[in-house]
Amino acid sequence: MTTTPETNSHIPLKVLDHNELFKDEVYTKQFETKREFENGADDAEVNRVLEWTRTWEYREKN
Repeated sequence: MTTTPETNSHIPLKVLDHNELFKDEVYTKQFETKREFENGADDAEVNRVLEWTRTWEYREKN
């Protein structure tokens, strides 16, 4: 068994893959509540803009 250099512990470190890490309850809750601080758009506005990006008007401008 190897030791961790920070603590000289005989408990191996468990490193999670990012795909699994961000599914953890702590991260999902943090992601849901961070909108309050970012002053983000509500879901209706996001959907409205998403639909607009699929129009010919949008294609012509970009």
